[in-house]
Amino acid sequence: MALSRKRLRYVGSILSQGPTEAGYAFFRARRRRRNLADDESDLLPSDRLVASTDFRVNAADLLANSKVVAAYLGAGRIEIRTVRWFVPGFYLVWGGGVHTLLRFADHIARHHGVHNSFTVFDSDDPAVVGRVREGIARAFPALVGAPVDPASAEPGDCDAAIATAWESAWRLVRFRGARAKLLFLQDWEPDFYPAGSASAMLGEAARQGIPAVANTAALGDAYRAQGSPAVSFQPAVDHELFHPLEGGRPDGPVRVVFYGRPRTPRNAFGLGLETLRRVKRHYGHAVEIICVGEDWDPGQYGAADVLTNLGMLESLAAVADLYRTCDIGLVFMLTRHPSYQPLEFMASGAVTVSNENPYTRWLLEHERNALVCPPLPDLLATQIGRLIEDPGLRERLATAGRERVLDTSWDDELERVWRAITGEQPFDEPATAAPRSAAPRG
Repeated sequence: MALSRKRLRYVGSILSQGPTEAGYAFFRARRRRRNLADDESDLLPSDRLVASTDFRVNAADLLANSKVVAAYLGAGRIEIRTVRWFVPGFYLVWGGGVHTLLRFADHIARHHGVHNSFTVFDSDDPAVVGRVREGIARAFPALVGAPVDPASAEPGDCDAAIATAWESAWRLVRFRGARAKLLFLQDWEPDFYPAGSASAMLGEAARQGIPAVANTAALGDAYRAQGSPAVSFQPAVDHELFHPLEGGRPDGPVRVVFYGRPRTPRNAFGLGLETLRRVKRHYGHAVEIICVGEDWDPGQYGAADVLTNLGMLESLAAVADLYRTCDIGLVFMLTRHPSYQPLEFMASGAVTVSNENPYTRWLLEHERNALVCPPLPDLLATQIGRLIEDPGLRERLATAGRERVLDTSWDDELERVWRAITGEQPFDEPATAAPRSAAPRG
C-alpha cells in the first residue's frame, strides 16, 4: 500500500532522529496495532472480558434457572445448611467487597452452623486456588477447612449457591445443583465498563430474577428496578480497629489521606490529583497529603512534590493506624456504592470530602457529617481548604461522622439478610434505617 506524502514526511522525521528513536516508534506502533500473530487479539477491554470469561448460557439454562428461582421464592421458609460461593481469585482478602462476603459466610457458619464451600470461578491455577484458601482461613478462623475448588471442578449439590462478582452470575445461572440462588451485589458492575459487550451481558444478569443481597439500599433499589428481588443491608465498621486517636491529633500540618487508584476509573484518580495539586499549591507546608489504595510512583504523574503514596496497605490494622492520624479523607465514587473509605474515615475521626452522588446521600450529608460538592477540582479544593482553615468545622463534622457510623452493627445487618434468604421475612423489606435526605448544597 502506497504511503501518502504526509505519512512519508512523518516516517522520514522519525528516521532522521536515529535508530534508537526509530526502534521506539516501531514498538509504540506495534502496541497500538498488534499483528494477527500476537497472542492477544486487538479487542477493547469490554469485548476481551466477554471473550475470556465463562459467560456460556443457552435457552435451556435460562429456563431451568427460572424454575429454580420461582420454586425458591415460592417456598416460604427454607432450611439452608450448605452454601456454595462463586468467588474471584482475589489477591487481598482485606479488600472491602471480598471481606464483606466472607464476613457473611463467617456469620452464617458461626451463628447458624452453615457449611460453606467456594469455587474460584475465574481460575484453575493451583497457586490462585491456594492463595484464596489461605486468605479465607487467615481472615476468618470459622472458615478454616472450607473446600475451595478450581473453576473446572463440578460443584456438588447445595442448599444455596451465591454468585459474587457479576462475572460469575452466568455460572450461577447454568448451575443446576442448588435449591436457592442469590447474587451478592456490592456495586453496579455494568457501570465498570463503557456501553458495550461487557455492560450488556453483566446488565442482563440483573434481569434473570435471581434474588440479590445488596450492599446498601440504593443498590437494592436499582436491582429491584430490573425486576428482580433484593434484600439490602447497611455496611458497618469494626470499631475495635477504626476509632479516633486517643488524645487527639498532635500539632503539625493538616493531614489529608486520598484513596487514589489510577487503574480504577470509578475512583476518579485524575480528579483527585488535580484537586490536590490546587490544595498543595495554595497551602504548601501547612498540609501533608498521603495517598493509599494502589502502588504507583507519584513522580510518573508529576506529583512528587504534592503527595506521598503508601500504596496498597496489607492489613486492615495498617489502614486503621493510618486513618486515625489524618484530619481529612478524600475519596471519589462514581458508581452506586460509597466504598468503605468514608465509613472508615468517619469511624477514625477524619472528615470525608467526596463528590456529589445521589446513590450515597444516605451516608454522606453535606455540612452535617461530610463535605460533598460537584466533581470539579476547584470546588473540591475549596471544600478541603475550608477544613484546613477551620478547626471548629473539622471537629464538628468529625464528631457527627463518628456518631453516624456508630449506629450500625455487622451482626444486626447480616442477621437481617439471613432472615430474608431463609424466608423468615420478605426480600423487599426496607433496610434497617431509611435513607436520610441530603442537606442543601453549600
